[in-house]
Amino acid sequence: MISSSEEQTLQADAQRMQEDLDQDQGVSNSALRLAIQTGMERGQQRMKKRVFSKGMGFSAAAAVVVAAVLFILPYFHSAPQPVSTRQSVNWGELEVFKGNAISSLDEPTLDSAIRNGYIQLVNQKAEANGYTITLNAVTADENKIMYLYTATTDDKQEIYSINSAKMKDRITNGYLNTTTQTGGNVTIPELERNHMFYGRGVVELDRTEPFPQQLEAEFRIASVNPGKLADRKTGTIMADMHYSPVLKVRFALDPKFQEYKTQIVKPDLPFTLNGHEVVLSQVEMSPLLIRARVALKNPAENNWKTREGIMENALIQGITSKVQGEFVQLSPVSGNGTEDGFEYVFASNWLNDPESLVLEIKERESFDKQDIQFELYNKK
Repeated sequence: MISSSEEQTLQADAQRMQEDLDQDQGVSNSALRLAIQTGMERGQQRMKKRVFSKGMGFSAAAAVVVAAVLFILPYFHSAPQPVSTRQSVNWGELEVFKGNAISSLDEPTLDSAIRNGYIQLVNQKAEANGYTITLNAVTADENKIMYLYTATTDDKQEIYSINSAKMKDRITNGYLNTTTQTGGNVTIPELERNHMFYGRGVVELDRTEPFPQQLEAEFRIASVNPGKLADRKTGTIMADMHYSPVLKVRFALDPKFQEYKTQIVKPDLPFTLNGHEVVLSQVEMSPLLIRARVALKNPAENNWKTREGIMENALIQGITSKVQGEFVQLSPVSGNGTEDGFEYVFASNWLNDPESLVLEIKERESFDKQDIQFELYNKK
């Protein structure tokens, strides 16, 4: 939990910096996000397991800023992602989130969930002191929860960012492991400009633990006086910042989200990356994510420096999913080190009953070499 106003502002600035870089046409969204997360890993001394952990505070927020500056350049020349040919379904009342809170990384997953009715409309709100938060919708499986929300303010304040967004299990009274938040202010219509913010949050679940059922979403909105958002110093002068009370929304998670279990396969497919022998050791497939794990074949090489070198050189192009003869690109949404290698988490359209899933990897230092391709799944 962030414990000081300076840390809060740093995290908000880091989020804004990432959003600004996301708009740069020279970098793909997936390459950018993985570059930033690789930078976060570099900032975590002696890290061996999860990059994202409970209590990620000042050091991790600072690492995001440093990573965005220092570790983004090598990804400028990554190969373009294949264009998806399958048309997105209309999201109904959630359609507004596409252009405001949902990146191209998230869209295939949420599109698949909405297409298959795997969504829960909550539409509950909490308000205080001119601030309002609405929890619009949620979807979940045993690996993660994704939720969509809307923040609004009256005409006395403009939204700078969502300072905090968390989920609490009301049964255990413990907070779930929040990983990422994205979103942005509405720019039109003019009356709502800077007074409405659409956001998306992700919570990571441990499927060895009981599935949460009774939840409480907690939000805190950061704002400034009207006109201050245009000032480039906004966020650095603490006296300019204002914060809402903690706004809480209680709801019960739909039991249908417990029905889909993760399918696990262990391909044990060997290949070479950066001159090291590795193996595609495990693939997990669920409605909201596909996770691929790569392990070092030689245990003697299992050290952070070796794993870091392999991860930097491996451009994970993504997974190409074939559905009814059409193709959808499932981009990587996160990456981190493991005890014996590293893993990547991808978007998922598993609910669409894909005919095949093909993972593509390219070595950045050998860009003229053919992509490494693995068929993760074939329905036939």
